[in-house]
Amino acid sequence: MDTPGNDIDWDKLLDALENADTSALNEDELAMLDAAREMKRRVKVADKFPTEEGWQRFVAARDKRRLKVSWRRRLTVAAAVSLLAIGTGTWWFQHKQTKQQQLPVIAQADLKPQNGIQIKLSDGKVLTLDSTGTIVQGINGTTIKAGSTGIVYDAGTRPEPGIVQYDTLVVPRGNKTRIALADGTQVWVNAGSVLIYPAAFNGQSREVTVQGEAYFDVAASAQRPFRVHAENVTVNVLGTSFNVNTYNSKTIQTTLTSGKVSATANGKNVILLPGQQAVYHAQTADLQQLTVDVRRFTAWKDGDIYFEESNLSTIVNSLGRSFDYEFKFEDASLEKLNFTLDMNRPANLQQVLDQIRITNGEISFRVQGRTIYVTHTAPAGQ
Repeated sequence: MDTPGNDIDWDKLLDALENADTSALNEDELAMLDAAREMKRRVKVADKFPTEEGWQRFVAARDKRRLKVSWRRRLTVAAAVSLLAIGTGTWWFQHKQTKQQQLPVIAQADLKPQNGIQIKLSDGKVLTLDSTGTIVQGINGTTIKAGSTGIVYDAGTRPEPGIVQYDTLVVPRGNKTRIALADGTQVWVNAGSVLIYPAAFNGQSREVTVQGEAYFDVAASAQRPFRVHAENVTVNVLGTSFNVNTYNSKTIQTTLTSGKVSATANGKNVILLPGQQAVYHAQTADLQQLTVDVRRFTAWKDGDIYFEESNLSTIVNSLGRSFDYEFKFEDASLEKLNFTLDMNRPANLQQVLDQIRITNGEISFRVQGRTIYVTHTAPAGQ
C-alpha cells in the first residue's frame, strides 16, 4: 500500500504551513498541505470529524519546531498529521486519488509584468530598461545610465539658463524603479506611475510632475526650491523626504517622513511636519492636514507589503497594480472584510494570496490568466 509521507519533505511542508509559500512543494506535499487545511476546516463540524484534539497537537508541534533537531522535527510533524489522518479514516487516500484523477491543475498567480519601464526622451527617443544596463548620451551633454537596478542622470557641468528639456519616466503596472535626477534628488516611482522631469535643472526652481505615486528624497538647494506638481496640488520643498500619491484623483495625498514641506491647492496651504499628511479632496476643494502612520504610505518604497486593518477591496486593488493583475469579486460582501498584512514583497503574487487565504479560510482565489476571481471557499466535501 502507498504510505503517505514517503515523498514528503516535512521541513518544507512545515515552512509552507507557516509562511504560505508553496512554490517549493512537490505534488504529494501540496496534497498533504491541502489535506491538513481541509481537515482543520472540518474540525468545526463535530459530527463529521471529531479531530480537535489531533489538530491541537499538530499546532503545538508546529509552534515548538525550533526547539527540535531536524530529524525530530520531521517525526513530530509526521506524527501530528498522522493523528489527523487517523481521525478521518480513509479520507486522506480518497482525497489524494480525487486530486490526481479528477481535478485539473490549479493556475498560479505567477506571471511576469506585461510591459517594461521606459524613458521617453525630450528628443522623441524611447529607452526601455533591461537587465544588461544601457548608457545613453542625452541632450546638452547629459548622460543617462539606465538598467534593471535604476536610473541615474548626470548633467555634468550645470548648463546655462535656457529652455528646459523634459524627459518622461513611464513605470507600468507590475514594476517600480528608482531614479537619481541630475540635481542628486532620489525618486522611487511606484507601479502604474509617470514622472516628468528635466534632464538638467537649469532654471531658478526645480519642477517635476508625478502621476500615480512617488517617494522623494530631495537634494537640498536653498537657491533653487524643489516643486512637485500632483494634479491640483503643488508641494514646495528645499530638502526633505515625502511621498506623493495621486492614484485616486479625488484624494491627493502628500505624506512627510522628514524635513518640512508646504502643500498648496486652490489657494489653500498647509505646512507639514514629519508624520503628517496633506489630503486634497477634489470634490470639495478642501485641503486637510492629518497625523498618520507614515509606514502605511511608504512601505512600498522599502519593498514591503503593509496594510493595517484595510478592507480586501483596497488590498487587492493595490496588489493588482503592483503585480499587474485584475481582481473581480464574485461576492461583493467579501470586499468589506478587513485584513492586516505585513510581509516582504515576494517574487510573485501567489504567495500573497496564499497568506490571505490562510488568514481567512472563507476566501478563495481563482486565477484565469491575468484575472483573479475572489469568492467564498467551497463547503467541505464539495
